[in-house]
Amino acid sequence: MKDLKRILIFRYAVLVAAVMVGVSLIIIIPIRSFTLTREKEALEEEAVLFSREFQHFFVDQTPPSEIDDYMEALAGDLTTRLTLIDTDGEVLGESLYPAEEMESHLMRPEVAAALEGRVESSIRESRTLGGSYIYSAAPVESNGEVVGVIRVALAVKDVTPVVMQLWWIFLAAFGALLLVIVAVSIWTERTIMHDLREVREAASSLAAGDLSRRVAEPDIRDFAELARDFNLMAEQVRQRLDEAAAERGKMEAVLRNVSTGVMVTDSEGRILLVNPAAESILGVEQDKAEGSRVIEIFYSRDLDIAVSRAASGESVDEQIELLYPKKALLHLKSNPVSGSDGSVLATVSAIEDVTAFARLNQMRQDFVANVSHELRTPVASIRALTESLVAGAWEQKDTAERFLADLDREASRLSQLIEDLLVLSRLESKEAELKIERIELDGLIRECIDAKAKLAKEYEVSVEGPDRETGITVMGDRRLLRTALNNLMDNAIKYNRLGGKVTVGCGKETDGVAVRVADTGIGIPREELPRIFERFFRVDKARSRETGGTGLGLSIVKHIADLHGGGVSVQSVEGEGSTFVIILPER
Repeated sequence: MKDLKRILIFRYAVLVAAVMVGVSLIIIIPIRSFTLTREKEALEEEAVLFSREFQHFFVDQTPPSEIDDYMEALAGDLTTRLTLIDTDGEVLGESLYPAEEMESHLMRPEVAAALEGRVESSIRESRTLGGSYIYSAAPVESNGEVVGVIRVALAVKDVTPVVMQLWWIFLAAFGALLLVIVAVSIWTERTIMHDLREVREAASSLAAGDLSRRVAEPDIRDFAELARDFNLMAEQVRQRLDEAAAERGKMEAVLRNVSTGVMVTDSEGRILLVNPAAESILGVEQDKAEGSRVIEIFYSRDLDIAVSRAASGESVDEQIELLYPKKALLHLKSNPVSGSDGSVLATVSAIEDVTAFARLNQMRQDFVANVSHELRTPVASIRALTESLVAGAWEQKDTAERFLADLDREASRLSQLIEDLLVLSRLESKEAELKIERIELDGLIRECIDAKAKLAKEYEVSVEGPDRETGITVMGDRRLLRTALNNLMDNAIKYNRLGGKVTVGCGKETDGVAVRVADTGIGIPREELPRIFERFFRVDKARSRETGGTGLGLSIVKHIADLHGGGVSVQSVEGEGSTFVIILPER
């Protein structure tokens, strides 16, 4: 990642250096070229002068050794190098190097031009001394003919010091300029970075959740506009977050209070959210379920498949049986949540526990079937007896009296059945209005024993009340509690044996007041005990019909106990007897 300080300083430095080098080259190169050109012209003038000076060597035919010595002696007074060459290219004299050791110069470009009568210059490397030289050659003439060549040379390094001095002057100037620009860049960078640091710190605070942080407007206009835009953005973010928080609060309130369970899963089937209703329905907590797959929590392949189908884009509406963590029948509606590109982001499943509804529906079906079955027998008996009487049985006194007695029994049984159904219906629908009063249980028990004295005598069963006055009282509906006690005593007497005994009593228990009805009758098989409080359930169906039982008495007892905030339980041993206990809260 690039740093602003480095960008500013490095780029300015590179730019200045490039400009410095470019300007130096633009200035130095022409100066160098001008200097060399000027030196070549000066050397050419010297060469012409020396051609006249050395003309006598050719006229006098001076030996080469003398010429060479003269040249060497002359070199101490000159800054230039002199070379005298004949028309064959042989070096006759050299100011800096022994002439006899030098090769032919016939092919040197400036020498060749001078032999043709021209004054010529060239810049090239010296084969003899090495290094770059400026060579200027002029023809030496005698009587109009070229008899030799005088060449004047100057080392380029002796010319460039002036140029190098200019070069270093430029370098120093540009170096000073570079330092000034770097210093200005650092100052500018610090100014800019201070303003940017303010924006960056505000942005960090905003990202950390501090929505109140704002940026002061700096002096630089562009940064001031940036600061205003940032402050506006921060305010809009705060407003959006407030709106989102409000919407989230509303959604959470809805999810908390809605009775329908809501489960949200991602595209991979991992649980994201479970509302309180779903926690209750599914028997799982949000913290434990979050992040786990559906199959990992519920071990239900049907539920996992249904959610997976919704994650694939399908709408699901079906009933699923859940076995873990609790057994329940669920009505599941699961639908996908799609993004702007059409891909499924999550699934939302609405879950209802229809276990109770299904059980109630089954109970209703069973109730209708049981009521139909119970009504069918007395109605059929009444119809058969009536048809017999109509057919002439009424003319036979004994037969008519027997039929009429049967009709009375069946009508009473039908009336009792209807009465019990009405009572049970009122109790189940909560329509029964309790007339609460303080009831002395000893007195209520005696009333019920007196009311059942005739029935007990008919079945040859003895009924005993409390041994002593207990003085126990409860708050309740006297009529309903009498009904419950009568139903228990009815069963205790009718399902007893000849010479049997029924004991009714009351006492205080840790969880309330207990009213007990115990008998020494036929008892109830252990496997039948869980069902005896169901409607129309009979242990001994044949005997129940003989005694006129409807199969609703114990169900009525249970509902009355529940209405009073209590309960009912039973203990029984088949062949030895049963004990029913009504628990009432002590007020």
